[in-house]
Amino acid sequence: MFFNEEGILNIDEMVVNNASFKTIMEDGVITEEEIKAQSDKVVAMLHDMEAKYSEEQLAEIKNLLVETSVLYAVYNFHSIQNINK
Repeated sequence: MFFNEEGILNIDEMVVNNASFKTIMEDGVITEEEIKAQSDKVVAMLHDMEAKYSEEQLAEIKNLLVETSVLYAVYNFHSIQNINK
């Protein structure tokens, strides 16, 4: 589900195959409205999760979101550092 046959996290493939990503990227231009709509979708999903899951499950989801965001941030900072070299 999360990993490919080689045991590598499959997030890039999941993103490019995601309907939301395809819709946003279909014209090659990302608008403020598309970003807002995606943000609203994520917020709604989080509210739904709050209603469905236990505190313990929500804590795990929160930790995953935070650690994923840290990975995304440091990857982007690393990429910027390499551009400046």
